[in-house]
This record gives sequence, C-alpha cells and structure tokens, in this order.
Amino acid sequence: MSDVSFKPIGLDRARLAALMGERKVDGLFLSSPENVFYATGYPCLPGSGNPIIHALRNQDPYFAYVGEDGQIILLCWGPTAMGIDYGADDVRMSFTPQMALDDLGALIDEKLKPGCIVGVESTFPYYATRLLEGHARPANIQVVDDLLYQLRLIKSPAEIERIRKSTQIIDKTVLELAQNLRLGMGRLELTREAKYRMLRNGADGVDHVTVAFGTANPEIALDEPLEPNQIVTLDLGAVYQGYVSDNRRLAYTGTVPAALRDLHKKLCWVVAEMGQALRPGKTFSELHAHAGELYAKAGIEPMFLHVGHSLGLQVEEHWIMSDDPTEVAPGMVLNIELYSPSEEGVMVGDEETFLVTDAAPEQLSTLPVDIIERKL
Repeated sequence: MSDVSFKPIGLDRARLAALMGERKVDGLFLSSPENVFYATGYPCLPGSGNPIIHALRNQDPYFAYVGEDGQIILLCWGPTAMGIDYGADDVRMSFTPQMALDDLGALIDEKLKPGCIVGVESTFPYYATRLLEGHARPANIQVVDDLLYQLRLIKSPAEIERIRKSTQIIDKTVLELAQNLRLGMGRLELTREAKYRMLRNGADGVDHVTVAFGTANPEIALDEPLEPNQIVTLDLGAVYQGYVSDNRRLAYTGTVPAALRDLHKKLCWVVAEMGQALRPGKTFSELHAHAGELYAKAGIEPMFLHVGHSLGLQVEEHWIMSDDPTEVAPGMVLNIELYSPSEEGVMVGDEETFLVTDAAPEQLSTLPVDIIERKL
C-alpha cells in the first residue's frame, strides 16, 4: 500500500479523451516534464521539491501513455515509485536505461497495432520515435502540442491557487529587491539576491530572473554595475508546486524623468484596459487587434509580436497572437505584457496577470504599477 499520493490537479480526463477522439488518435505518449507531471502527478519538473528526477532524465527517462480508453500508464524510474501513489492507472518501474527502453517497447507492442495513429509531443525523443516506428509501424505519428496546450489552457481551482500563490511570492520579492538597490552593486549580485528571496518567500524553484540596468540586454545575465539615474528592470517568475508566475516592475535610481513617467503611465493604462477586455467569447486575434487600437488611442508606439500569454506549468504556454482563433474562457490565467521603446532605448512596459471568470476578470498581480523611485 502506498504511503503518499501525488495526483494531478488539473487534468480533465474526459476532455482529454474527447480531444483525442476528434484527432482520431489511438494512443498518446507524453515525455516532457510538464505534461508527464500534468497527466500523472509524477514530480519530474526542474522546480519540484527534489529535482532529482529531472536531473537524471538522461539515465532514467520517464513517459506517460494515454490510451484511447482513457487509461493512463506511467513508465518511471523504480526508486521514485516506492511508497508513492501516482495519478496513473498503471505504474511500470525500470531501474536502468535499457530497462526503460525495453519497457517502452513492450508497452508499444501491447497497446498499439500496425497502422495506428499515435500522438506525441514535438520534443518526443528521437530514440523513442524509432521504437514507435519499429514496434507499432504506425500509419501516422502526429505532433499534438496544440491539443495539450488547449487542454492546459483551462485551469482547475487548485491550479489557479498555485498560480495565485506564485504571483504573491513574486510581488513580495520585487518590492524587497527595489528597496535593497544600491549604487555600484552588480547585476549578478541582484540576480542572486532575487533567487534567494524567491525561495525565502515560499517558492519551490526559480523560473526566470530577467533583471537589467539601463539599456543592457535583460535576457542575458551580464554583470554591469548599477549607476545613478538608471532604469532597473525587475521581471521575475517563481515556481510554486509546479506552477509559475510572471511579473514586471521598473525602478529608477534617481528622479524619474517626466517623459519616462508619462510613457510608462500610458502603457500601464493600455495593459489595464486589455485586462478588462479578457471576457469569455473574445478571441485571441480580437484581443491582439484591440491592443493595437489602445496603443493608437494612447499615442504611443507598439513593440510587440504578441500581447501576452497564458500561464501555468510554463511561463509562456500559449501566446495571444493576431491570427489565433482561440476563445477566451473562464479558468484561463492570462498575462498581459505590452512595451514601447523609451527615448533612451529601454523597453518600457507593464506586465499583469489576470484570471478569466464568468464576469469581470480578476487581477492576480497586486503591486502598484508606478515606477519605483529610489534616490540613491
């Protein structure tokens, strides 16, 4: 008898079966940390309490299989299944890389017939694809990333609460970092401080630490020193029990220039208006067009390919693009982020997280939006 349970908190098996039926998929293989966790509860995410399963995935690969009958089978490293009850109907354990491959081949032989249609993720390992081709001789191997994203777009109440908690952790951490800025500190020092404070404030892991001073590239951790009269970008994401957050605030080491303050205020207005537009039935393409209208109304130059994205097990699960017919629905957690270049060449913007409901959307991010002025 298992002592501890790790069950999925967002998977809707009936909806998954329906989506598989629409695609006429006979069986579905999951291999990414996010989707194996989503389907079975197996703690293989890099931000899991003990990330050893993720660290050893090259030696001890894991897979989840979903049959057309809705049954879920987990193939995993043996020691991780001892005394644990996962959300799969069948758990098959291996103890060596060869055993894992043998088990995968045996499962394919057992569940799939020649000429079948098999769904896989785009990141499905090449060696596993070769096993599928050799054992099942499928008529078609379909990449079903879109099916999985469609499934994950609607969050369960338990998933929403984890994202809410993760967002609270980030809001607290950003405020602490802004108050601890000092001239001469290096960006890498601030980055380490951000990681430490996220964990201290309750995170299980770090998703991203997009921190920059001035016009430096925020996506790469450089080590420039903090100078007077400089913009500080604080864009953080924490992991809480598998689910992530994403928030951006700006600080300034001096008196904020009027032009910068005005630009930022206009962008915050655009984001706030976009948040209120997140109503059930709106399409992502309509939201994208609406963002362009708001930019024009505010009189500022747009800088975006997408106007935001959904949040969940990954920080950017599904982008809100101009050609996407996806309809907004209750239970979606959407992050609106919009930017415009400042006179100094800095990407200025605002980023907020909203929960779509049957009525008005609920904003999960709570920090004041004003640029944090630090006269150091």
